Amino acid sequence: MSIKIKCKWLLIVFLSVVVLSCKREKSHEEQETPMEMPADSVPADTLTEEEEELGLIEEAENVDNVFSDFLFAYLHSPTLRRERTARPLRLELAGGQAEALNDFDPTFEFGFLSGEYFTSLYGGKAQMLAEDEDEQESDSTVCVQRINLNDGTIRNFNFLREDGRWRLEAIREATFEDDELHDFLQFYARFCSDSLFQAESVADPLHISIQDSDDEEGIIDGIIDADQWQTFCPEVPAGIISNIRKGQQYGRHRIVLRKSGLSNGLQEVFTFTRERGNWHLTRYEN
Repeated sequence: MSIKIKCKWLLIVFLSVVVLSCKREKSHEEQETPMEMPADSVPADTLTEEEEELGLIEEAENVDNVFSDFLFAYLHSPTLRRERTARPLRLELAGGQAEALNDFDPTFEFGFLSGEYFTSLYGGKAQMLAEDEDEQESDSTVCVQRINLNDGTIRNFNFLREDGRWRLEAIREATFEDDELHDFLQFYARFCSDSLFQAESVADPLHISIQDSDDEEGIIDGIIDADQWQTFCPEVPAGIISNIRKGQQYGRHRIVLRKSGLSNGLQEVFTFTRERGNWHLTRYEN
């Protein structure tokens, strides 16, 4: 075979190899193309939610020690809610009857805890401070109340801890008249919705303890006249409020309402005192 023929043959072989190689690369690219997605179409939020969900589940054993930690995880983790909700869930009606609640919707039921703050009621400031210092690891029952100030109804979500694990055991419907705080709740429902009644129900003078706007670490502690409350008045919790009952003892003459921010550490404390059969706001703190 001549050199010229050999060169032509080698050229043909080389071109064939190149063509086959290009076809294989193109075929490989076509197979991988469906798996590639534009950056803006990747379900990043879903992935983040899954990662957060896994994090909450992994920490489930730790959050059982302190109820507030468990409640946060329960509200944000569908998996934890499925595992920690009694089946069937018992619904106790106001009239005393009970039935199985088969269509429990946690998103709707706990919607009142999805706002910017939640509230709790105490029998006094010392009780409130004691709860902050005590992690309540010995608690075995906690009742989360949904208090509707508009229609005078209460929905009690009863959580029980057995074998170190919290679980939603039952829901109990009630009215203000069924609750030991009925007298205060009836007063407060009017206090937060009737501006004239509110003005009449502010002690004169009113004790205040507030942050100094000119000094982040400064506190202004003093008194103001009752008629100054209307210009000074902060947003008073109204409509539907919560109460997380961890064994608080309530008296007949003093109730402390604490408003706690969910996304920050800010809080406001309203102290109400009952004298001569009438409730009055006697102290405000933030």
